[in-house]
Amino acid sequence: MNEVITRQKLLNDVREVIHDTEILMKESTGNLGEKARDVQERLTARISSLREYLGDREDRFADRALGGVQEIDRTVRDHPYEAVGLGVVFGVLLGALLSRR
Repeated sequence: MNEVITRQKLLNDVREVIHDTEILMKESTGNLGEKARDVQERLTARISSLREYLGDREDRFADRALGGVQEIDRTVRDHPYEAVGLGVVFGVLLGALLSRR
């Protein structure tokens, strides 16, 4: 679960950096010399590439997560009593742990 949160936070942070970079490039366009414009063009190309890469990764991650959820659903439907029993056991254990505090 932590890995999912960490990946999502990383994706959000990268998107923010991309957005801020694009704003900075648009605002500084008129004040640039020729070398700086070349750098800006390369940066724009890399940002586009990064956006595409992140979009592909996010799609793959979402597909894998959906596959996992479907597998859990199938298992619970195939073994409903075991799933309820497991839920009760975890609930009791969680309750015991929380009551200690």
